[in-house]
Parts: sequence; C-alpha cells; structure tokens
Amino acid sequence: MLKHLFIVLSFALVLNACGGSAQPGTEIVLDAADFIYSPVSVKIPVGEPVMLTLRNTGAVEHDFVIEKIDAKIDLVQDSGSAAHHAHGVEANYDLHFSAQPGETSTIQFTVSEPGNYTFYCSVVGHKEAGMLGELVVVAEE
Repeated sequence: MLKHLFIVLSFALVLNACGGSAQPGTEIVLDAADFIYSPVSVKIPVGEPVMLTLRNTGAVEHDFVIEKIDAKIDLVQDSGSAAHHAHGVEANYDLHFSAQPGETSTIQFTVSEPGNYTFYCSVVGHKEAGMLGELVVVAEE
C-alpha cells in the first residue's frame, strides 16, 4: 500500500514539474501550532487553483483534513510521515496532507463547488482540543 502511495505521489510531482497543472491564483499560508490553526477561516474562489502551504510551528506532526469536498488536487510537496500518509489513505479523506514539526507542506487544489467546509487536524485528540477551522469557497461576483 505504501509503495503504491509513493508511486502515485511521485507521478503527481513529475506532472506538476512538467507543467501538468494550472498556476495558482490564490496562495495561502496556514500555520499549524499545537491545537490551533492560524488563520481559522480561509476564503478562496471556486474553480480557481489555490496553493495552500501548511507550516507546522508545533511540537508534533499536524495535518489538514477535509473529509468531503469536490476538488482536483495536485500534491506539490508533503513533509508528513509515511505512517501519517497511510492514515489519510485508509480514512479515505478527500483532502489530506501533513507536515512534521518545523516543516512545511504545500498542495495545489481547485474546488468545483462553493460552500463552507470544516477542516481539522486528524491527529488523535487534536480536533477534540479545538484544532479546526473553516474553508469558505465563494463564487465569483
């Protein structure tokens, strides 16, 4: 399973390097400290590529999870552990990436439906401790 995940992630990186995805129109840095995200609410446009960087300033691994969202995702760089990657695949999250303490991870994605989506850290106990936020996807005016 991990070998398959590694191959898929490697292929995504190669496609991205070859220009296989659109350039992001919106770039966001989300800080993940121990039990809090900053900012806790993020607003993005529907149908446009977004570059999201997760910067882990905490003492343990943190992630960013949205269980259900209609989005095209291109993984750019993920510093999370192999065990955490397997956790995301097993849980079948629509959007999931992680970062080790002191590291950053970046993904590019495009959401196809406007709406409000809850994101959270799936590390045991973190969501319950309040490590969650909201992704607001808005239609162009």
